[in-house]
Amino acid sequence: TDLGLKNGVILGLTPIFLDRDALFRPELAQYGKPDKFGRVMLQGNELALAINGAFSYIKPDPELKNALKEGRLKTRDDVRREVTRILSDESIRKPRILQFFHEYFDYDLAGGVCKDAKALRVAGGGGNFPNIMFGMTASLDRLVELIVQEDKQVLKELLTTDRIILDPGSDRLYFSTRENLKKPPPRDKKDKKKKPTPDELGQIALPKGQRINVRIPAVKYTGGSKIRTLVKVPKDERMGILTHPSWLVSHSDAMDNHAILRGLWIRNRLLGDSVPEVPITVDAQLPDEPKKTLRERMRVTRENACWRCHRKMDPLGLPFEMYNHLGLRRTTELGKPVDSSGEIIESGDPALNGPVKDALEMIEKLSKSERVEQVFVRHVFRFWMGRNETLEDAPTLQAAHRAYKENNGSMKSLLTSLLSSDAFLYRKVEQNTSCCCKV
Repeated sequence: TDLGLKNGVILGLTPIFLDRDALFRPELAQYGKPDKFGRVMLQGNELALAINGAFSYIKPDPELKNALKEGRLKTRDDVRREVTRILSDESIRKPRILQFFHEYFDYDLAGGVCKDAKALRVAGGGGNFPNIMFGMTASLDRLVELIVQEDKQVLKELLTTDRIILDPGSDRLYFSTRENLKKPPPRDKKDKKKKPTPDELGQIALPKGQRINVRIPAVKYTGGSKIRTLVKVPKDERMGILTHPSWLVSHSDAMDNHAILRGLWIRNRLLGDSVPEVPITVDAQLPDEPKKTLRERMRVTRENACWRCHRKMDPLGLPFEMYNHLGLRRTTELGKPVDSSGEIIESGDPALNGPVKDALEMIEKLSKSERVEQVFVRHVFRFWMGRNETLEDAPTLQAAHRAYKENNGSMKSLLTSLLSSDAFLYRKVEQNTSCCCKV
């Protein structure tokens, strides 16, 4: 109110228009004759901007400009040619693809999660925690880009990969099993007398000068910067993005894990289901009981009024209790063995339903489901079309999923199908309904 109406509106709108996603491209579809459905295909500069905007915020590359200038950007085949070319050219930056995976997995929120200092120390973290999380997110970005570049079973690989990109400093602690920190890695009998290499031991310096051994198998350096290495982790400890510390911390709170948020993510993003918002009459807080585990404190969600919704989330989130709220793997909580069991119910795929012993078994089951694959395609559609799907979009979604499956889980084939579809290329135009009858 102190600024006045005009300045107040300007101040309120400024952050919106500084966000590049708030900028609108003209898509008036003014050229061409409407088809029988009243649609016109995008043409000229509008089409070029739409193709470029699907991948980048910077200006179109010279080849796309030349195709427009020379009249080679008019048909669906022309669009498919240009999309395929852009996707295949690694020299062309395509930040929108990484942005999609940020928004789909929500793993880039970790650095902004404010951790209680005492809870951080108890869980095994240090004072540099936010910077470590930002660094881990950057490393995970590189892994996502690598998997997209390989373009084979992209969703399944993102969910189940045993690879991580590791900063050989503090990252090693977060990817280790705390109970095994002081144990040397397993070695062949013939090598027992041979001194382990630093890479095999994963030795790092701790604040007090002591050294620890972290059980991460050394592998041949395969790329990345000087301080990051592509390594493999034991598949009985980690599996894909959902067990990466960045994702686990992004779906935690200041003091503890957040099994409800994690279960809600699985329900929404992998199973394609929804859960109603918390009623305003409900005090949605767990009891403050420091000597009880999270699972024990979550007994309140089993009350009749709550369980109708929580039954769809809690059993999907509790399997991640095998990791603490910093993303470190654990086998005990408050001196008790961790219970990481859960259950998949009402998934829409009878083969998925049933109990799971932990997060790894649940992820493995989900990664093999065609329904999960279809839900993923639906989220890709929503991101690149900028809207939810409708019943009329069924042929587009089916064709996109078919392209993905027939090309060995290819993200590039999926995007090519969507970006050359009617949903992307055509716009409905207003018909002239002016009345010329005499009164």
